[in-house]
Amino acid sequence: MTLKDRIRTAREYAGFTQKELADRVDISQTAIHKLECGRSRSSRRTVAIALACGVNPIWLETGEGDMILGGSRGAHQASDIGAPYYTGAMDFLQAPVISWGDAKFWPDDKESMETDTPLGHAPVPHFASNRSFALKVQGDSMSTEFSEGDIIVVDPEMEPKNNHYVVVFLPMENDVTFKQLAVDGGRRYLKPVNPRYPIMPMEEAAKICGVVVSKYKEYE
Repeated sequence: MTLKDRIRTAREYAGFTQKELADRVDISQTAIHKLECGRSRSSRRTVAIALACGVNPIWLETGEGDMILGGSRGAHQASDIGAPYYTGAMDFLQAPVISWGDAKFWPDDKESMETDTPLGHAPVPHFASNRSFALKVQGDSMSTEFSEGDIIVVDPEMEPKNNHYVVVFLPMENDVTFKQLAVDGGRRYLKPVNPRYPIMPMEEAAKICGVVVSKYKEYE
């Protein structure tokens, strides 16, 4: 089943016309029509469409997993997608997308964050905690596994282990970075996926802000 088929299936499951769905996710009916006929092969509103129709955002975007995650069906206005919350229909947590600079403050020192307005939201896997947050990938040090612009969901409650992808605050550089954790003989290293970048020893004062539990791609 292609994206166009999944969007049509989700809309029909929710009982919406193309116009009703378009109004709920704040895009034009023409945009919905183009998605359903395959003239548009992607949309940055995929998550909003999934939430509006009461289906699994991961299934809608990738075709993986179940269309319905459980619970009764229901729909949500796009305007409802504000602060993190569980959708009643799917028991699906939405994590706020925050800036890299604010990652070192999340979640225990939110008053020090530069902004209290999320840059967006991303669905959180069922196994992750309700303290999860999301970031938009910058640069190419983690390609080809992660591309610039991908959304990564980070769980600060998950215990970091060897080979986990982690977000780390480096106080000596006053910088937040995203790398793969490598543990060798009790020493920890931060390893880029892209071989063009060097492996870095992890300084003792470094703070692991969380473990990456999922990624999503947005299309313009």
